[in-house]
Amino acid sequence: MNKIAVALLTTLCLTLVSAWVDSAELKIGVVDINDILSKSPEGKRAQEAIKRKAQELGRPLEQRRQDIGRQMEEFEKQAAVMKEDARKRRQEEIQKKFTELQRQAQDAEKSLAQVQERELGPILQKLDRAVEQVANDDKLDIVFPKTGIFVRNKSLDITEKVRAKFH
Repeated sequence: MNKIAVALLTTLCLTLVSAWVDSAELKIGVVDINDILSKSPEGKRAQEAIKRKAQELGRPLEQRRQDIGRQMEEFEKQAAVMKEDARKRRQEEIQKKFTELQRQAQDAEKSLAQVQERELGPILQKLDRAVEQVANDDKLDIVFPKTGIFVRNKSLDITEKVRAKFH
């Protein structure tokens, strides 16, 4: 979904820019931000910290999910022979556990988003400054992220210049 949105936004931007520019020379650059992040020591460190946190948060949730799954299987096997009140009580207990698991999963998701912001925020700001510096140095009018864009003219790719400024 995100790639589709980027592609549509890029197409819209290119259409608007081409309509806006009559005979003026428009200088465009593209940068592969993901490549720079994935190959930089800072980016690797941040991604590893995020991965560790995701595993830390995910392990107990997965164990609870499996436990609830086992309880559901046991309940389904026994439901036919259980009395109505006992069956309803057991069903409600399992539903409460499932609802609690969903809440914990949402909390874990929020916690992971905070870790991503803390780890990647400063790196992305530094990367933005590097992109801006290359754009100014090369007098580029527009710089697009390379994700979701096919670039035929490889001279538009400023990734290596940005990488040099980023380090």
